[in-house]
Amino acid sequence: MLIKISADLKKEEIYANGAELANIMGMDRKNGKRVISYPLEKSVFVHSFKNPVLLTDNYKISKLNPTKRDTLFSLFSGRPRIVEYDGVSVIDKSYHPSVWCPSIDTVLFARGLKKLFAKRKKFNKVIEIGTGSGFLSKFILEKNKEVKTIVVNDLNNFAVDCAKDNIKDKRAILHTGDGIKKLNVDKYDLIICNPPYIPRPKSIDETPYEGVSLLYDLIHNYKKYLNKNGILITNISSLCESIVIDKSLKFNVIDKMEVPLKVNNVLNNKNWIKYLESKGLKKQFKEGYEYWQTLKIVVLENN
Repeated sequence: MLIKISADLKKEEIYANGAELANIMGMDRKNGKRVISYPLEKSVFVHSFKNPVLLTDNYKISKLNPTKRDTLFSLFSGRPRIVEYDGVSVIDKSYHPSVWCPSIDTVLFARGLKKLFAKRKKFNKVIEIGTGSGFLSKFILEKNKEVKTIVVNDLNNFAVDCAKDNIKDKRAILHTGDGIKKLNVDKYDLIICNPPYIPRPKSIDETPYEGVSLLYDLIHNYKKYLNKNGILITNISSLCESIVIDKSLKFNVIDKMEVPLKVNNVLNNKNWIKYLESKGLKKQFKEGYEYWQTLKIVVLENN
């Protein structure tokens, strides 16, 4: 499946490709012979959504006619999945355990990077902490030719392997390990991090859906990690803003979006939800979802 997001984030287009053309779209015969699969490059348009707030929006899919609905559910349940934003794409081939495919927060972050690069492009040394699929590092390399090097970092060796599959630019330096330790031995002109941003009481701060210790460290120590006039750009949720931000901190919000809270492990945990409600989460049913949060892409400068 191929998901294309428009540059302004106002349209999401879904395409079937590869083996899906035969086993889902019915294109299993050609010139009287059976066809099992097609190249991933061959795709067929299936559907588009306006103003997406999620890349996998089960509610919007469920409102479609039965054939279109079931086709899309089948596509979203399979792999490989390609996500493309503004001409940059990564592929998730399913053999990278616990690596998340780009979601709405990832493409929102990318739009924020575009705004940053419209004002400043000169960044010699860049690092991404927690690269996941590698999409944001690849986006930087394709959209900013003035970048000299970018360290593509993650604790998860499967994430670094996924990034390696997707990034072929020689400026990329792949690094598996603790990103904060890496920051403590070198300084950078640009640090990017799309971190875990859903707080949890007594969090173990290890999994991709809980804990804000990484975000807290970056925001409160960014000056020691950056060169003079360096920049940290990161993602803050309204659910954790009161935890990681204090009134004395100066930062600029360069993009934001209201999105549903759609993590089953959170939603099905009554104690976790109760904790988030103490941090401002309110039940407000709309567009098929009960809980919402505001994501802010923020910039902190070491002036």
